[in-house]
Amino acid sequence: MKPMRLPLSLFSLSLCLGIAAPAAAEEATSAPEAQQATSAPEAQQAAAVPADADGPVGPMSAPAFTPPRPPDLRVYFQNMDFLRYNPIGIESQNRLIVQKRLSDSTSPLFADTFINGAAVLKLNPAGMKMGPAVEFQPLTILNLKATYEYCRYFGAFGFLQSYPGPLTDFSDDARSLTEDNAYSTGGHHYMVEPTLQAKVGSVVVRSKASIEYWNIDLRDGTQGAFYDALLDTLIPGKGWVFTNDSDVLMLYSPQIVFGARFSGVWPRYQGEGSAINGDNSHMRIGPMVSYAFNTRERSSFNRPTLFVNAAWYLKHPNRDGALPYLAAGFSFTSDLVSVD
Repeated sequence: MKPMRLPLSLFSLSLCLGIAAPAAAEEATSAPEAQQATSAPEAQQAAAVPADADGPVGPMSAPAFTPPRPPDLRVYFQNMDFLRYNPIGIESQNRLIVQKRLSDSTSPLFADTFINGAAVLKLNPAGMKMGPAVEFQPLTILNLKATYEYCRYFGAFGFLQSYPGPLTDFSDDARSLTEDNAYSTGGHHYMVEPTLQAKVGSVVVRSKASIEYWNIDLRDGTQGAFYDALLDTLIPGKGWVFTNDSDVLMLYSPQIVFGARFSGVWPRYQGEGSAINGDNSHMRIGPMVSYAFNTRERSSFNRPTLFVNAAWYLKHPNRDGALPYLAAGFSFTSDLVSVD
């Protein structure tokens, strides 16, 4: 059954792209592209590299060198679809966003300030997440985002599997042997994501942290843990996870962005001694590049962008060695309402 997973995932990706591509439909871009904050909450006026999908995945969307002034009120749709390897994963992330510009200032510190609210839907063959998000950018260099997601796991493709604690072997091979133990369940996921970002000439630096609380109904009770494919580690059924994505980017042209990303994930488990004995954190670093087919704004098909990210693990409980992490995907936005 294991050899069928990739073909089924590719089929699901084609369905996601087919549904999203017509002219509507990026967590992967979480801020608008006028200021160019794309996918997941990582991109802002100068550069857009969406971060994962929630979690360290993330594409990259090349912003214009001189982005147009954001509209006073904007309603738009964001979509990112990505496929990755080591671990294998696929997801379509979609957001419907209403955004209000906060300042008319031309100062670099205040020229790109806004507040928005969004409805978020993330789909993959094994589950879904949906809920509201609020994003606040009081300064061009500071972005704050809060998200609630209701999570539902279908019990397909070996997901969701849970364990009594964080010391269980959750490697790909081990999970393949016990995939019949997967079951359907649901729960809640809360995130607060602060991002610091700055641009000097054509160089952009950005660091996004994520403080997450998970509350998933597991058969193993409050001390249980489960494998989350996006974060690629054992997550406490009730507990905290901390992540970081830090980028250094070069805006080579209005259509091409390249750079490097560091990603880290640090889960925290409940129970005496578990935080010490259950170190399932991981870190990776590597290059990424994106190409935007056009740089149009305020249209039904803004900045269709291909992105690729490769990375090597600095630390991982199961993925040490030369085999890299690979992610590739496609993102775009569609403007529905734009009022100056």
